[in-house]
Amino acid sequence: MTTAKMAELVRRWFQQAGQMDGPLLPDGWFGGRRGEAGGSLEDVHAVGNSLVIRLSEDTMLAFDHPGQAFIENSELVFDGFGQATLRWKHYGGGPNAPYHEKRYESGQVRLVPPPGTTVVLS
Repeated sequence: MTTAKMAELVRRWFQQAGQMDGPLLPDGWFGGRRGEAGGSLEDVHAVGNSLVIRLSEDTMLAFDHPGQAFIENSELVFDGFGQATLRWKHYGGGPNAPYHEKRYESGQVRLVPPPGTTVVLS
């Protein structure tokens, strides 16, 4: 799947899900547990061999050499990426709050819809 097709999959997933819990990262839930963090889609675009997903709350999820993306149990799953980077601004710190960043070179990143939300894409 090309990065442009992945970007379209992300758009379509958020159209049905509305927002997400998480994301669920290779080392656990962003924010510590399901429901502690989440967000909606601001923008998504493919840049060469990268996929950049801008989320609400000044959060960004980027995949270099994104591998594959697919739907599993209503979750949008990213697997086989070269590197995944989550960048977020410290919550509650105002416009001058520092950014934080975590990088992953293996595992899966899952965007999970809110409880009771079913996402079915054909």
